[in-house]
Amino acid sequence: MRLTLISLSTPTFNNCRAASALPYHLISSVKKSFSASINVYSYNINELDIAQIEEVEKELNITIHLLDKPKWLKMMMKLHLVFLRVFLKYPLYSYCSLPPKNIDSIKSTHSDVIWIYGEELANHSKYFEGSKCIVTMPDCESLYYYRMLRQPWATMSLLQIMKYSFAYWQYKSLERRFCEKDVIYHFVGKEDADFFKLMNAQANSLFMRHPLYAYNSEKIIKFHQPKIKLLFTGRYDFYCQHGSDDFLSELEKNSHELSSYFDITFLGKGWEMWSEKLHKVGFQSQHISFAPDYIAELQNHDIQVNAIDVGTGTKGKVLDGIANGLLIIGTPYALENISVKDGESCVMVSNGFDFIQSLYIIKNNVSLYESIAKKGQEKVLLEHNTMAIARNLFGNYK
Repeated sequence: MRLTLISLSTPTFNNCRAASALPYHLISSVKKSFSASINVYSYNINELDIAQIEEVEKELNITIHLLDKPKWLKMMMKLHLVFLRVFLKYPLYSYCSLPPKNIDSIKSTHSDVIWIYGEELANHSKYFEGSKCIVTMPDCESLYYYRMLRQPWATMSLLQIMKYSFAYWQYKSLERRFCEKDVIYHFVGKEDADFFKLMNAQANSLFMRHPLYAYNSEKIIKFHQPKIKLLFTGRYDFYCQHGSDDFLSELEKNSHELSSYFDITFLGKGWEMWSEKLHKVGFQSQHISFAPDYIAELQNHDIQVNAIDVGTGTKGKVLDGIANGLLIIGTPYALENISVKDGESCVMVSNGFDFIQSLYIIKNNVSLYESIAKKGQEKVLLEHNTMAIARNLFGNYK
């Protein structure tokens, strides 16, 4: 099998300054599943140095070719003039083109599949008419901004409404302009795929589960005693700040009843304030901004809490937690597109009150929720299997 990947960022195992590590892990699985020759053409917007690029080439046994961004775009970035994108009809990186010499080089490989990663490069399929093209979006960006415009707390000011409306218009313009009927548009979110299809009736949109990256299935799922260990993961940022504030405010109010049953850990940047607040009201609370071995640190805990209330696609940190044997308490957006079901393989809550009620129930039914965590792990290991996903996505072209 011959495969060519065209990507904005250079693939890395651990998502180094990029939107996702998905290309790295799918390439790794393709290599294990097929006898594959893979060339990668990257604009390297995550700015890996030569040594890092050579290391990735060695790890995956691939060849990486670097592409130039437009000179005006590089100048805009250098002079901090990115705000000028408001004068552009399409998102910034969609103006990256593919030079004729690279088009000829790719065509000369007679690749079975031209794989394009990132919505902003979707228009690159036009260079390879007649070839089998897959565009991994992997999320539908217009859906993200559509959802933002429906959030009361995210549209409190006219400036916010204008910002999200403009971004929605840009991505919607991109999707309408460059959608082609002979190209497969691959998403890791079902609603993303459906929304894209709704807006572009001719589109061949494909939803596939998000692949797993790293996990250790040997963890024995047994909650700590006398205190169950709760873990909040990820950066305390726009995606989870509103929901987390709601959850943690309720936890703070219920400290007298719950501090004897739960220890709290925050893993990620920005949680210092909440860690200190909970410590003051009686919880054992710690903050770890960075863990050298993320999986090992995950598995030191019993329950992962994810109060994500914006976003699209699949939330990787949530998937990591379930795969590594933690019970997940999460919002509908945190758990969407993951092969789990509320009450059977996860706990889904919508607000801080529901979250607190779930903790009261869990502390009195520990063995039941240990079994729910185990069921969740089994489901995602089966249905988010990276090897199976790689074979299904590329297997028809080998």
